[in-house]
Order: sequence, then C-alpha cells, then structure tokens
Amino acid sequence: MRSFALAALPRARGASKNVLTTASASIQSLSMRRAFSSLPTLRPTIQASTSSVFRSPNPNNGLLQSFAPQPTGATGGATLDLVPKTSLTAHPSLSGAAQVRFGPRPTMARSSRLVRKRRHGFLSRVRTHNGRKTLQRRKEKKRSVLSQ
Repeated sequence: MRSFALAALPRARGASKNVLTTASASIQSLSMRRAFSSLPTLRPTIQASTSSVFRSPNPNNGLLQSFAPQPTGATGGATLDLVPKTSLTAHPSLSGAAQVRFGPRPTMARSSRLVRKRRHGFLSRVRTHNGRKTLQRRKEKKRSVLSQ
C-alpha cells in the first residue's frame, strides 16, 4: 500500500531541485561578493606574531623568554597577558577583601562525631548503592566494625 507522500515524491523532487539550485546560486553569489575572514585569537603563543592586532613583542625577548618568570616590576606592557583582565578575580562582586577559593577544603579536620557519623556512619552507608556495596565487602572480610 503506497502512501500519499510516496505518490507525491516525483513532483516534490522536481520542486526541491529548483529550490536547491536557487539556494546554491545565492550562496555562490554571496561567496563571490564576500571574502572569508577570521579574527585572530589573543592567546599567548610561542611564535612571535607580526600582525597589528597583537601587541608588539619586546625586542629583548627571545621566543621562549616571554614565558620565563619575571619580577613583577619588570614585566611592562610588552609581554602577553596570560590571564585576561576580565577574569574571575576582576569581577566587581569579588573586589575588596573577599577570598576566592577553588581548591578542596579540610572539612573533616575538626568536625564533630555527629558530622562523622552523618557522613560515614552505618545509616548513610545503607542509604546509597555504593554504601551498601562497601558494607557487603566489609561483611565478606568479617570486619568487626562495618562503618564508623
């Protein structure tokens, strides 16, 4: 049993050819009028760039000397910025004496016994799938204490 969509396919195919040819003609005319351009990225590179978009490199620096650590007063404006001025630490809400921390924190250093029981106790092990697997492994080893 043929559907109506298959019966109308040859007519639609001819119409789609016309649409495709007009679309490809308009794309070709656009490509003739407009040249492709790409903006350079302002990332630090090893090779010195001669483009006017980039900052001019310091003539005293070699190719790899710009990445060598320099004193804070001797950097000047000629070296490439490794961290952009719009980075997270330049955000207005983080200005002032606010401390930004991204690393791990010692949450278990001076916590109470209740916190330890809540995080590593038997009831928290029973509630999760991985905790039940941990309890099963400790049972198989015949541990006297299954959890903290």
